[in-house]
Amino acid sequence: MQKLLLITGDIAAGKSTFSQILSERYRSVVFQKDTIKEILGDFIGFHDREENKKLSNATVELMCHAFSRIALTGKDMILEANFHEKELIKLHSIADENHYEVLTIVLRGEAEVLYHRYLHRMNEENRHPVHLSTTLDVKEDFFRSAEWIRKEIVPGETLTIEATDFSYQKDPAVLEKIDAFMGVGGNSGKER
Repeated sequence: MQKLLLITGDIAAGKSTFSQILSERYRSVVFQKDTIKEILGDFIGFHDREENKKLSNATVELMCHAFSRIALTGKDMILEANFHEKELIKLHSIADENHYEVLTIVLRGEAEVLYHRYLHRMNEENRHPVHLSTTLDVKEDFFRSAEWIRKEIVPGETLTIEATDFSYQKDPAVLEKIDAFMGVGGNSGKER
């Protein structure tokens, strides 16, 4: 059976970086929400927060469509975003129709640390404008958003990972669990 890895969880928990690490480890196609949204933002643009949210929704719809088409080839895939429950349900439905097993990796970290990491990204890393239209730089808004994200129901098999720091990205115990799901042997994860 082919595999779909979904990577979701807290803001600033390292989702995009980890999805890229796993893409290289398993030689799998990866689609990252931020990358697609940035492309859409460059070509379509946006004027306010509501239009930015539409870009986010369109991005996830494109990811669902890409998965439905690539699933016809039987290739393993990795999708990364701050998925909402209804989006995860849709992806699970596509996976079921195409005989894919799904593992959702949920990254959770200590909110105070993630908030400061988020501020650093916004202020020091020259982030794309599509990521700058929120009010998450206000601590109360960030914490409220984190609380809301954590209330989302994640269907199916999940692996929740402590992501306050980035040590999980190289943690052999974490990688072995994902290797087991992906059906690969050894520590390299590249035996297919």
